Amino acid sequence: MLKLVRYPNRSQHYYLRGTVRGQAVFETTSTDQLEAAEAIRIRREGELLHESVFGRSASISFAQAAVSYLSAGGEARYLGSYDEDRGRWTLLIGEFATMPIAAIGQLEADNAATKLYPGTTAATRVRQVYGPLKAVQNHAAEKWNINVARIKNPKVKRVPVTWAPPEVVRRLLPHCAPKLRRFVTLIVYTGARLENAIQIDWDRHVDLQARAITFPITKNGEMRTVHIPDPLLIELSKVPEPERHGPMFDWAHKTHVHKPLKNACKRAGVPYLSPHRLGRHTYATWLRRYAGRDLRGLMEDVGWKSINSAVRYAHVVPGETAAAVDRLPEIVQNPCSSEVKVLKDRRTRKKSA
Repeated sequence: MLKLVRYPNRSQHYYLRGTVRGQAVFETTSTDQLEAAEAIRIRREGELLHESVFGRSASISFAQAAVSYLSAGGEARYLGSYDEDRGRWTLLIGEFATMPIAAIGQLEADNAATKLYPGTTAATRVRQVYGPLKAVQNHAAEKWNINVARIKNPKVKRVPVTWAPPEVVRRLLPHCAPKLRRFVTLIVYTGARLENAIQIDWDRHVDLQARAITFPITKNGEMRTVHIPDPLLIELSKVPEPERHGPMFDWAHKTHVHKPLKNACKRAGVPYLSPHRLGRHTYATWLRRYAGRDLRGLMEDVGWKSINSAVRYAHVVPGETAAAVDRLPEIVQNPCSSEVKVLKDRRTRKKSA
């Protein structure tokens, strides 16, 4: 069994030393408090006994697997963090805590999603519960060869992509203060996420001579460099050169952009679109509709890893169907009014140009 020992010449902390079912143990408790060290000794001894009887996979808790996943560079945003004041973990780690990861199945996942995010959409629960949970499961399965349960996501209802037509942006810009106008132009022509846009630093991320902006850390963990087109270059060049240092935007928090943007939309008489819709959705739609980018090109331009993200924009252009439909047999005697003839002639001249 384990006992507490101390080595004053080495450290003031208590150490665990002994043997549990043939397994030698020598590790620190990381505390110099006897009561806390004794509690750690009892818990650790129980873990080792449980592991020796039921196997390693049965003893790895979700918290242990999550901490290992985070140490390996995993995304922490929805897993949780340690609350020093309460002395416990928050969010998913706090919910599952010491539960063996091998014991977490569909029911446990569904209950956690309902408890942590009541009244939210299926898309929110997938993003903030099921995705992070399965990422930790996969990590544990690979690292410790643990058989984890297969968990299904709730069905997410796909909603049409909302974006801003060029005329809406043209009406909006005159009602924006200079900083907001610069922000709107930036996200429309780069597809930057809100959190990436407000972190842009003139000195580190912007090169007007090379016409490039670099986003060092994006959602998928990769660096992304975007071209600065003429409209954005003109807008950025309006900033006096002595002021092109430090943060491009001085909002203290990303949410602070919503109110001025809502007010500008109201003054312009256009529907309010969130920065995500006004930025990424609009950027992707414009690339597809007006620049003719295919879905693979769209993935590269916007910075998506999955083709599923790009597929949502397949509908924004008629594609080859438009030309095919024009070649269908005519069923009326005089199908072309003067207006239709003008449009067809214009389209023909455009193709031949």
